[in-house]
Amino acid sequence: MSKQIFTLLQVAASIRKTLENRYQNSYWVRAELYKMNEYPSGHAFPELVQRENGKIVANLNGVIWKTHFQRIRQHFEKTVQEPLSEGKELLLEVKIVFNETFGLSLHILDVDASFSLGALHQLRLNTLKKLDQESLLNKNQQLTMQLPKRIALISAKSSKGLSDFYEVIDGAKTRFVISTFLFNCTLQGDPAVDSILTALQKIKGLLHHFDAVAIVRGGGAEVGMSCYDDYRLCKEIAEFPLPVLCGIGHSTNLTVAEMVAFSHAITPSALANNILMEFENAASKIESCVLRLQQKFLDLKRTNQRSIQQMSIKISRITRLNIDTTERELNRLFSSIQAAPKISLAQNVNRLRQIPLALNQWLKETAYQELRKTQKHLHDLQRLSGKISLIQHHQLEGFMKEIALMDPKAVLSRGYAIVRTQNTILASSKMLKSGDLLRIEFNDGQSEAEVK
Repeated sequence: MSKQIFTLLQVAASIRKTLENRYQNSYWVRAELYKMNEYPSGHAFPELVQRENGKIVANLNGVIWKTHFQRIRQHFEKTVQEPLSEGKELLLEVKIVFNETFGLSLHILDVDASFSLGALHQLRLNTLKKLDQESLLNKNQQLTMQLPKRIALISAKSSKGLSDFYEVIDGAKTRFVISTFLFNCTLQGDPAVDSILTALQKIKGLLHHFDAVAIVRGGGAEVGMSCYDDYRLCKEIAEFPLPVLCGIGHSTNLTVAEMVAFSHAITPSALANNILMEFENAASKIESCVLRLQQKFLDLKRTNQRSIQQMSIKISRITRLNIDTTERELNRLFSSIQAAPKISLAQNVNRLRQIPLALNQWLKETAYQELRKTQKHLHDLQRLSGKISLIQHHQLEGFMKEIALMDPKAVLSRGYAIVRTQNTILASSKMLKSGDLLRIEFNDGQSEAEVK
């Protein structure tokens, strides 16, 4: 019996005809965009997969022609506020096509953006639910933030938002000393989660060098923000041992990362202004305290002066009263002497002679006792005034020292220097390249240098 033999082309053509007859319409298919595979021609040849329990159970190639690709991408990003990128689960309108040369593929005609929007919303809700169950939503906000003089910056060194942040902070350098250290990161899209987590882990090993962490992003498109709803990132921010400040520059709804952070601002510039406001409030409290101490000192001084004046008036009044009493007693004795018989004249004369002596002694003792009381009161007042003045002096010295430490000149006098290139303060040696001209500011002057 002879064998019926088909050519490969015949088999492929038969498959194509069968599929064309069977799958004449377009179909909606849910799949994960595993790889995009874009080409300069404007076409894309994505690889689509389905996973079950972490394993790929189906894998087909797709095609998006240039005529569809631009429309699909623009509509998706406008609706979802996320890039059409790998790793996302999509709902695709496809037409099943078989070609004798390229085999089976799914020609993608459209992408249902609302499906992806719902998936992102569900991701956000799931993250919030998990954090709430673990009592983490407010954990970072319960920290006490010291004056943020040393800030760990998580940002991209080329970010416009970072430049805006620096511009605001540098504008107050004549009043406040704020040091920053940049941890360069990817700030949007799928790689951002691991990039920011890596930076946070590095900062954990340097906690004693910082007062707060600031995540600064801005100047770019408002897409790729779903990374800030990622559970792993939000959990790390919530549990971070330092206050985390977010200024990630967007006008859409708050991300979960912003909700769990210590504080957030709509732009990096607004975040920098919030930080400066912390310094303004601290300076205002110090100034208010100094004024209160000065006023308290003046009040005590006036009170002591009034007490001394009142004591002097009291002593004068008591002395005058004693003199009047003695004078009345003398007058009574003189009257008694004049009325007494001559036989007692000698006795009365003798008594009369003793009265001035006794009166003089009594006046001396009375005046001495009153003087001792006055001196004791004056001594107590002087000691109290001195003690209050000393306490106020120490407090004022403490405040003045703290203010002096915040003076840039004081920082420079301790051996630090400010290095600039093209009017930009250098925070890392990674920002240097050969041939850069540097201006180095010391406590006693400036110098220039060239990087070799």
